[in-house]
Amino acid sequence: MNVRLMIESSKSNKAGECIVYVEVSITRDGKKKTVRIPTLTKVPVKSWSAKSQSIIRNKVKDYYKLNQSLGEQKDLVNEIIADLLSKGKFELVEIKNEYKRRTSPIVHDFFQILDDFIELREKKMTHNGVKDFKTLRSHLINFEKERKSKIILSEINNTFFEKFEVYLYSVKIEYKKEDDEIIYRNLADSTIIKNLQTLKTFLNAQNDKGMPINKSFKRYKIKSKPQTELITLEADEYKLLLKPINNERLEKVRQLFILQCSTGLRYSDAIRIKKSHIRNNTIYMNAQKTRQKLQIPLNTNSKEILELCDYDTSNITISNQKYNDYIKELCELVGIDSEIMKISYRGNKEVQELMKKYDHMSSHHGRRFFITQNLINGIRPEIIMSMTGHTDFRSFKKYIAVTETNRINAMDVWSNTFK
Repeated sequence: MNVRLMIESSKSNKAGECIVYVEVSITRDGKKKTVRIPTLTKVPVKSWSAKSQSIIRNKVKDYYKLNQSLGEQKDLVNEIIADLLSKGKFELVEIKNEYKRRTSPIVHDFFQILDDFIELREKKMTHNGVKDFKTLRSHLINFEKERKSKIILSEINNTFFEKFEVYLYSVKIEYKKEDDEIIYRNLADSTIIKNLQTLKTFLNAQNDKGMPINKSFKRYKIKSKPQTELITLEADEYKLLLKPINNERLEKVRQLFILQCSTGLRYSDAIRIKKSHIRNNTIYMNAQKTRQKLQIPLNTNSKEILELCDYDTSNITISNQKYNDYIKELCELVGIDSEIMKISYRGNKEVQELMKKYDHMSSHHGRRFFITQNLINGIRPEIIMSMTGHTDFRSFKKYIAVTETNRINAMDVWSNTFK
């Protein structure tokens, strides 16, 4: 039995390259039988030496590594032959089949890998920290069903991203209006972009682990999020919330919301405050979402709220969903009812929605008000960031909202300066 590396020069491509084969030949009963096993290596015809069964020195870049790899393929075939011989008589085609089996890429179960990734994230992050990956998983499952082909980790490339983005634009989400009428809306552009960015984050993490990744996905350009005007409380609107109200349920909501507005804390941190977190009139705690150390001096508003709940916010805590619903009810009750135009983007369409300001309010606006108002008050960004736990300005600036009053005041200052 003879095993050698060879090429078929007559079958070269337009670039003058040929596939390198491992050829196995055997003579039985006076008849020579041969099987040729293609490797993954192509070489220029003029660079190949039939005598040495290798690429000629310096004829090809990295010739040494290529020859080493081809030698390993030849060794593998010899190993397969030895294994088959130990089991008795065999046909040449069995060598080729076994070679294919041993060199075929391992197809990992994509969703098992994603689930393992999410499980690991859950141990390190809060529920909100992994929510984006769970949402992505749901969309990918439905995308796989629509395209009727399993998602394979190593096959996620530039084209996959393009098709997945097109799919996301076709997705419709069910919404229930106040009168229980059900309507369906396409995903907002910002939501689609978030899913694509989350998929890239997952793939980069797998690449760092050494998993089989098609790195061409890195070339896929995710368009920038459409810039929409951020909505926040005006100072006068915030003052409407400072007065206690005669409604036990909404009074607890008011206290918690004022605490967020006056400390910049996320909901997940605001509801965890205990007496042990307060030292020298300052809140000391680690942010649950990011694990960043927070140091937030108390002001008159935050101190008043903490005194009302005896420095234990579990006394005023409700579920996040109900809290967001009740904030809207609270803001309507105190008169935060100006009309605003909410603008979002779906595909190539700008969607405008006229709504009352209280309908837009949520716990997120407490943190935004804290940051925006401190900037208006002249506090330097790095000082505010040290209280909110932001480590870079890029994420910090997402919370900065410029109101109509801010613009008018800016031009009043200009007019007073140059009158």
